[in-house]
Amino acid sequence: MSWLEGQDRWLATDWLRVAIAVSVPAAYLVAGGPAAAAMLLALGGTMALRFARMSVPADVVGQAVLGGSAWFAAIGAYQVVPGLDVASHLASGAVLALLTRTILLRSGLLPAEPGGRAARVLHVTTAVAMLGLLWELGEWAGHALITPDIGVGYEDTLTDLVADAIGALIAVIAVEAGERRERGRATADPAGELRER
Repeated sequence: MSWLEGQDRWLATDWLRVAIAVSVPAAYLVAGGPAAAAMLLALGGTMALRFARMSVPADVVGQAVLGGSAWFAAIGAYQVVPGLDVASHLASGAVLALLTRTILLRSGLLPAEPGGRAARVLHVTTAVAMLGLLWELGEWAGHALITPDIGVGYEDTLTDLVADAIGALIAVIAVEAGERRERGRATADPAGELRER
């Protein structure tokens, strides 16, 4: 069964998506429309994780990061917990990097051969940085057009963008290093010696 054919099946991690879907109206009741919109975007991210059929650990962690980040905004935690905003952007950048890398590789938009590591790191990190930029533009638009309660500012925006890129860079380098180790083990014989080439 291909990844696309399995989209209509219930996954063990879908209960988290249900919880985040319920959180959309809950966030509206707690903090109004902007919080509900942020939660809706988080739900979209979790559905993208499902669409990409990420591994169970990556799916659970990704949903927890996206949903948690949206709830932190809804309850105003970013204003009272120092460093939480940066940590959230680092974690979200990492999640988006894993998701973006998976989708681009599956779509054939990234080189899959071992020699394409640098290109994969560059393109995935750049893609996440662009997604971060779109998020910051959305925050600015919400602040200007909807409510001034949405926090924006030069330092905040730059810090968020840098954190997004750093989180993505760390995640994609870690995945590339892990896959390189796996390939190295795959070429070893049962005795642990490299096969002759």
